[in-house]
Amino acid sequence: MIMASLFRSSSRRLVLASATLMLLLSSSSTTTTSAQLQYDYYNTTCPGAEDLVRTELLALFAADVTLPPALLRLHFHDCFGAGCDATLLLKSRNGTAQRDADPNSTVRGYEAIEAVKAKLEAACPLVVSCADIVAMAARDAVNYTQGPAYAVETGRRDGNVSRKEDALRFLPPADGNVTVLTGYFAAQNLSYKDMVVLSAAHTIGVAHCPSFSPRLYNYSGAQQDPSLDAGYAKNLTAACKPGNVASVQPLDAATPAVFDLGYYQSVAEHRALLASDAALLDDSLSGAYVNLMTNASSVDIFFADFAVSMINMGRIGVRTGTQGEIRATCQVYVD
Repeated sequence: MIMASLFRSSSRRLVLASATLMLLLSSSSTTTTSAQLQYDYYNTTCPGAEDLVRTELLALFAADVTLPPALLRLHFHDCFGAGCDATLLLKSRNGTAQRDADPNSTVRGYEAIEAVKAKLEAACPLVVSCADIVAMAARDAVNYTQGPAYAVETGRRDGNVSRKEDALRFLPPADGNVTVLTGYFAAQNLSYKDMVVLSAAHTIGVAHCPSFSPRLYNYSGAQQDPSLDAGYAKNLTAACKPGNVASVQPLDAATPAVFDLGYYQSVAEHRALLASDAALLDDSLSGAYVNLMTNASSVDIFFADFAVSMINMGRIGVRTGTQGEIRATCQVYVD
């Protein structure tokens, strides 16, 4: 009965899509809460910590509207790089840390996390981890851009080893198909559904030209990816000439500054910027979810799904208890 509200009609095509989606939903992640991760972890040790984080971030967001998607991306790259342990924030004088890897070259938001950390250190020295700040910042970034408000599990500790090769090995590629993407997510104990839902983080933010220019100029022996909407492709080629590495384009062509269903609408209309997003239409299950979200009467199901998948992602490789450390400064050198 819940599924029926997602459709504009009761046609046989949509009924079949609903049945397909039920199979997709049955593959939802069964990841259990990692030991000692819990909600309201800092209630006793640092009361008001989450409110402090939110207040500081709201001021930063108001000053820089590009910061929310940047912080959401930072959380993704940290978790997939080597676990949600803030090792992406560590620096290397020799260029061997995670942040030095090519996939992380355009990640930003480090200074915002540091600013929040400084506020927390003044209030509760050596209590709140950088890893938890990154997770809370991603949550607040989603909510600030009109996305869901959800609770974040906390209790993570910070890692102190950061390796460039981890980012190169574990971050999903921007040109991966569904099989490739599912493999990367499965390696982190995330489900097929998590992959389809978390891909919609691209409903906000931008990508640099090199992330998608192969679709425009060198696509599998053809000059251009034939799946691209012609008008959209024309706009992209005008904005990203060959060799352009600095320019950016919105990941969501519909509503790039709002966390909503525009991402799925863009994918359905063949206006997905990255090949990995466009690939969702090439698989029956992910394509069914795209179509259902495109035809949804509200954002409620998507928001609920996204919140669950973000919590699942936030459990990747966490350090708790006596593992790792609580750093006074998030950006320290490892060499």
